[in-house]
Amino acid sequence: MVVVAIASVMAALSANAYQQLTDRANFSSVLANLVTNLRRTRMEAAGRGVATAFVIDVANNRWWGIEAPAGWAVSTFDPTNPGTRIVSGTFPTGSGKTVFGPTTGYGSALPAPFATIPVTAAQNPALPYCSFCDTGRGLGAIIFQPTGAASFSGAAVSPNAQGQQFTIQSASDSRTVLLAVTARSGLIEVFER
Repeated sequence: MVVVAIASVMAALSANAYQQLTDRANFSSVLANLVTNLRRTRMEAAGRGVATAFVIDVANNRWWGIEAPAGWAVSTFDPTNPGTRIVSGTFPTGSGKTVFGPTTGYGSALPAPFATIPVTAAQNPALPYCSFCDTGRGLGAIIFQPTGAASFSGAAVSPNAQGQQFTIQSASDSRTVLLAVTARSGLIEVFER
C-alpha cells in the first residue's frame, strides 16, 4: 500500500513538472519565432531596398512584417489587408499562453547603451509594455530603412530616446522578455527577467 501511495505522489509530481517544462518550452518557441520574424523584417529592408515595418497588435496578440512604402504609417494600417506581407504571426490562444505585457511592463530600466529606451514610468512609455504603441488601437510599428536605421509609428515617442521597446510575458510562469530596438542602427536586443 505504501508503494502505491509513493508511486501516486511521484506520478503527480512528474505530471506537474512535465507541464512546467512544456510551458517553458512553448514560451521559448513563441519568443524565438517572434524574434526571428522581427529580425527577418529588418533584413528584408536591406535586401529589398525598400522600407519595411514590423507591426504589432497588442490588443489581439499578433504581428506582421510588411513592406512600408514612402509615407506609410501605422495609423492607416488595415489588419485585414496588411499589404505586401513578409511575415506574420500570432500568439497561441487560451489561458496560460503568451501575451504582450505584463500591463506593468518590464519593471526596470535597461543597462547602457539602452538606458534611454523608455521602459519605466519615469521614462513615459506610451504603454508600459509597448513604448511606441497607440493607446487607442493598440497598434505600433517599427519601420526599418534599407540603410539599417529604424523609426517608430504609433504613439508619440520621446525624441531623446535612443530606441523603443515592447515586452511579452508567459502567462503560465510570468517570464517577461523585453525586445529593444535602437533607432540609429535598428539593432535588436532581447532582455529577460
